[in-house]
Amino acid sequence: MDEWNAIFDLVSRGPSVWGDAGPTVADIGQGCGAPEPLHDVAARFPCELLKGIARQESGWRQFCVPDTPADQVGGSSRTIISFDCGYGVGQVTSGMHIGETPDFDRDRVASDPTYNLATGTRILASKWSYTECVGDNQPTLIEHWYSATWAYNGLAYVNNPNNPNYDPNRGVWDPNVGGAAPYQEKVFGWIEHTGGNADPVELAYPNPGDIGGGSSPGALPEPACASPTDCVTTRPTHTTACAGELGTGGAGGGSGPGSSAGSGGDGGDVSAANNAASNGAGAGNPGDGGSNLDPDDEAGAVHGSCSCRLAGAGSPAPTSWLLAFAACLAAAPSRRRSGSRRAPRTLARLGD
Repeated sequence: MDEWNAIFDLVSRGPSVWGDAGPTVADIGQGCGAPEPLHDVAARFPCELLKGIARQESGWRQFCVPDTPADQVGGSSRTIISFDCGYGVGQVTSGMHIGETPDFDRDRVASDPTYNLATGTRILASKWSYTECVGDNQPTLIEHWYSATWAYNGLAYVNNPNNPNYDPNRGVWDPNVGGAAPYQEKVFGWIEHTGGNADPVELAYPNPGDIGGGSSPGALPEPACASPTDCVTTRPTHTTACAGELGTGGAGGGSGPGSSAGSGGDGGDVSAANNAASNGAGAGNPGDGGSNLDPDDEAGAVHGSCSCRLAGAGSPAPTSWLLAFAACLAAAPSRRRSGSRRAPRTLARLGD
């Protein structure tokens, strides 16, 4: 846990701090005129949010000892690869299929958990830039990432908290209890129910009346509800404990909607040009549609829990992550995902 927390802290500070430990990430906006005018700042992320996403995507795991298929059980530790070629702790999917030529180092995505997680932040940054403001659009406030977290899994009605498939009287999602909830509520639930892996934060939620009934939220007022359905009781918003002061200098180029993270859920690509059921131009991050939305979630289940199954399972056990990588490239369909992917029941999206 100490090693992971150090990684989350470093990655949360963005490319201006992590340097060559991760890829470049474009600047993001800060301010929404309420009262701060919109301006660009170097990309940085609340570490609490990264931890919550990672718990939902992969359970904070980059590697695992295989437990399937039968002829590989107990073999050498290898990179976790989900059914749709999501790699490692951040379940990076886009750019990892054969024929794709991303501007990041795919070898390091597979072999280096810090680089993997940093690559996953590119999609989160693009979702922050694509979605409308929450409050005054302050990257240091965890709750202001609500809409970006929704988009990370796919701007779809399945992630709308007003969807009638969800209990209208539900409280904060608790991984110890499970149950159906939108992706962003599950991520927020991991931030409040950390299982001792991090300091818990009792986050505030937007008023569901402000969200409406669409597949994506418009601009939202400052979150203040004590749960997704309880706005009689209120909570304050929270400044991240790890990102420090945001600088205004450029972070370096190249993220954008075609970037990279990906995990859990079947659905569609997320792109600014296509924000119907999913929105994302080859973003490839958690949230295509479903795994996080299963009404029969088991308590404590992390979607994508490690089965350590290689694409094309049944092939000889690889001696390194590189062989697993090659097998996945050869076997995986050439498609991208965005937001969360349907966990193959092999991995929790970073627990997407």
